[in-house]
Amino acid sequence: MIGRPDPFTGADPAAAAGVDPVRRAELARRLAVIEERIAAAARAAGRDPAGLTLIAVSKTYPAEDVVMLRTLGARQFAENREQEAGPKVTMVTRQLEQSRGDPTVGGGGGPGGAGVASGGTPGGSDLTWHFVGQLQRNKARSVLRWADWVQSVDRSGLVGVLSRLAVERGRPLSICLQVSLDLRSDFGRRVGSVVADSGRGGADPAELPALADLVDGAPGLTLRGVMAVAPRGEPARPAFERLRAVAERLVVDHPQATVISAGMSGDLEAAVAEGATHLRIGTALFGERPGVP
Repeated sequence: MIGRPDPFTGADPAAAAGVDPVRRAELARRLAVIEERIAAAARAAGRDPAGLTLIAVSKTYPAEDVVMLRTLGARQFAENREQEAGPKVTMVTRQLEQSRGDPTVGGGGGPGGAGVASGGTPGGSDLTWHFVGQLQRNKARSVLRWADWVQSVDRSGLVGVLSRLAVERGRPLSICLQVSLDLRSDFGRRVGSVVADSGRGGADPAELPALADLVDGAPGLTLRGVMAVAPRGEPARPAFERLRAVAERLVVDHPQATVISAGMSGDLEAAVAEGATHLRIGTALFGERPGVP
């Protein structure tokens, strides 16, 4: 997958785009390391690495980095701030169209290109874009100009707005329900103590069945599964074990909702061990982000 040329033209899109070869080599190295970590974690858990999807969290990094990772095989990207994401997606789409001429090149293999197919980002890009930040209703219209997925639906007030906008744009929106792992609960049955609020957001698991029913019945929305971030100040594995229990209960009533989006640069092995299907990797791919939450 690393450095694969365009399968239609045989050309290297990176060269056509005039990208920084030093930065591209760094990204290639980082991507290879992450892919090996994912593959090793999958093997340790008795899982097939091809069943895992790598999502590159490109927040704070420029469009050029996204384009370079695209030439290296990555197809799934995530942003958490609408004001940054909109212009970046536009720039990425424009650069890809200019560099390869044909904006319909298919996805690559391995964790970078495996998993859910592209949602068809406006402008013809073959990338899939995920919004993973806390979504405000007044920002929803801007987000839906570019997002194929919203992974952070954690309250009923968002559902109607997203449904209306998805229908209006004429393209379905994939939804993950963000689950809070701060409260150690089991669909309302307390099984442990309350841990400190991490500020990461998410619905209480007790509220998830009703929220899932609401999303599943909303026009223009497709319920894909759950998303969570491990709480600060406690080991990741037990938190992801709670998420797995939530996901298993959700899929009983919503068989299509098989996505478990969990695991980041520091805890992806724990997430894979507990059934994560989509891994959101930022720092390990792009580098440190000083002062950025």
